[in-house]
Amino acid sequence: MKDTRDFLLEIATEDMPAGYVRPALKDLEQSFSKGLEASGIGKFSPVSFGTKNLLICYIKGLPVAPEASSKEIVGPPKRIAFDKDNNPTKQAIGFAKNQGVETGDLKVKKTSKGEYMVIQKKEQGRTAKELLQEKIPDIIKGIRFPKTMRWDDSGLKFARPIESVLALFGKERLNIKIGNVPQKKVAPLFPSQYLKKLKKTCMIDWKKRKKKIKDKILKAVKGIGEKAIDENLLGEVTFMVDSPEVFVGEFDKKFLDLPGGVLKASMAKHQRIFPVSKNGRLINKFIAVVDGKKRKNNKVRKNYEKILEAKLKDSLFFLNEDTKNPLSDNILQLKDLIFHKGLGSMFEKIERLKKLCSFICDKSGESSLKTDIERAAELSKIDLVTHMVGEFPSLQGVMGGEYALRSGENKNVATAVREHYLPQGADDGLPQSKAGAILAISDKIDNVVGFSGMGVGMEKIKISGSLDPFGTRRNAFGIIRIIKDKSFRLNLDELIEKGIELYGVKIKVDTVKFRNQIVDYVKDRIDFLMGDVRPLELKKAVLKSGSFDVADIFKRQEALVGIKEERYFLEAAKVVERTGNILKGAKKEKIGEVEEGLFKEGPERLVWDAYLNSKNKIQDLIKKEKYDEATREYAGAFYEVLHDFFGKVLVNTEDGPLRLNRLAMMKAINALYTERVADLALLPQIVVK
Repeated sequence: MKDTRDFLLEIATEDMPAGYVRPALKDLEQSFSKGLEASGIGKFSPVSFGTKNLLICYIKGLPVAPEASSKEIVGPPKRIAFDKDNNPTKQAIGFAKNQGVETGDLKVKKTSKGEYMVIQKKEQGRTAKELLQEKIPDIIKGIRFPKTMRWDDSGLKFARPIESVLALFGKERLNIKIGNVPQKKVAPLFPSQYLKKLKKTCMIDWKKRKKKIKDKILKAVKGIGEKAIDENLLGEVTFMVDSPEVFVGEFDKKFLDLPGGVLKASMAKHQRIFPVSKNGRLINKFIAVVDGKKRKNNKVRKNYEKILEAKLKDSLFFLNEDTKNPLSDNILQLKDLIFHKGLGSMFEKIERLKKLCSFICDKSGESSLKTDIERAAELSKIDLVTHMVGEFPSLQGVMGGEYALRSGENKNVATAVREHYLPQGADDGLPQSKAGAILAISDKIDNVVGFSGMGVGMEKIKISGSLDPFGTRRNAFGIIRIIKDKSFRLNLDELIEKGIELYGVKIKVDTVKFRNQIVDYVKDRIDFLMGDVRPLELKKAVLKSGSFDVADIFKRQEALVGIKEERYFLEAAKVVERTGNILKGAKKEKIGEVEEGLFKEGPERLVWDAYLNSKNKIQDLIKKEKYDEATREYAGAFYEVLHDFFGKVLVNTEDGPLRLNRLAMMKAINALYTERVADLALLPQIVVK
């Protein structure tokens, strides 16, 4: 039976920003999991615990000493390792000596390159203790934070100063050297005992802490309002308190005249408190989450109420100042507001947006909305120079819509302004109005093109993991989700070209190459949003064909996924595969049009008649987006007749004109399906039973 021990790492720090803790715990879990597997110790699933000043990683049952592993070492070829009498040569003797074995221990192994001499050598892995002591400092330094700091002369950087580090392997305290950080001194305890002791002083299990906070909020709000909780705020508060308690506070009803978004933003930003609603409307109550034992006096509550009133007075002042004049009166201020260095001002951006919106309206058949959307584009960024958005940046768009209504703009315009930043994340809602959707697409296209082309090109913009400095990934996903949701019929490559054209000389890279880079990048995002389709190659097959019409891409995928097990689908795939394979070998040939006068074999005429008789019907079905019926028709027209053709006719004949004519026929049949539906030749193992 293996000798195993539990392991625990604790990093104690000064209070960290709430948003830093959960990602840091994920980093710890992943780093230990990958590190242990890579070191040969095995696969483990670390468990993390955390508070605003504790990061803890716990692993149960690590083997003290890993099992010896066997490693194959390849030596010289057999032909030079032994002579004709099968005696070892100098090469064999030298190889065996270097590896510390006898020549009799050498084995022969057959490889694709011939027979080679090999030995199987057992290696004892390093102990878990040795590996942990070596890896822990690097794991701690590798935790990623939005911002880090130095606090002594060691050069160590972390989110906040580290006060101590503790690493327990069984009852043994490991010696961890990292900067000038002291090691925490504790009485000899097993990791599980240490965790149990910690749990008596605070709730280190953040999942249980989050649930407790939620339960307490719901209990507090019962009878006075609805059970609605801002999950993002709840996640933040979870890492602001160790031993949560809640109370209900109140504010003056006059502040209910403020827009709901302003009330929520003010509460969330300054005090991390939860608003309360009743019958869909905010009421003058709030829920606060505090740290520590339940208080019997009203001192803390009154302090919260006093601070909130001061902040809401500021918000009311901002609202009154911002609405003294119509929103459009501030438009010229956008000339002094830089969009981004090298990309001009916000005023220039809204001029581009108006043209992009007009372009989309024309292309998508929504020309009746053009006037309202162009007006919304003109007003879309003005709230950035208002007092309210200056205080609460998260309200950009929201306040623009509110101020547009108060300025007398029609509802379509105001709604589009309010919605045009959506979605701002993977789980965020989409614009509900068509006007808002078109303005949102325009804004995101302008962002992707501008940020990607400001003199660096997409190949130099590193987007990986959490690193997406300009929101390129988020914007690309947003564009796709909106177009799919609204079923807008848009060729995205045309829209990208328009975006590049409107930037003009500000795009400092080769525009053709740059356009293709953006198209490929967005297609990769479409591939992701197409989901877990089996076989995976079906997504590639759909993306390779047709125009860059996002809505159509998803329609073709849905249709083909629904029929992928049908015989006629496999027959169609086999037709595409066989014609495609022939064309692959003729890439250098100059294939023209089919000339019927060159037909010499009966099967040629039968294949071409099948093409002529089915072409219009298949194209009509594709045009009507009846992809399942088009696939059935395609298979019925060509599967049998091509099978007979390939059995009797040699396509790649020595007769040049005849060969080119037969290749032209194969090209026409292949393109009839692959140009508009999918290149099914990409599917693996197409077998028709």
